[in-house]
Amino acid sequence: MKCPYCGSEDVEAVKSWEMPKMGYRVTHYRCRRCGGLFNHYVGRGREFVLRVGPRRQVSQ
Repeated sequence: MKCPYCGSEDVEAVKSWEMPKMGYRVTHYRCRRCGGLFNHYVGRGREFVLRVGPRRQVSQ
């Protein structure tokens, strides 16, 4: 799984749940590199990612 904000593969699954009426399994991820939050949906022959929160600014 890659972060849709920065492209990093260093992401962690925070939470997952089923949406039986919609036919999807959802996993909520957080990127360890940029802090971006996103959901990964799988089901009904589809797979897609939705960004769910603004990426936190990383101070340098």
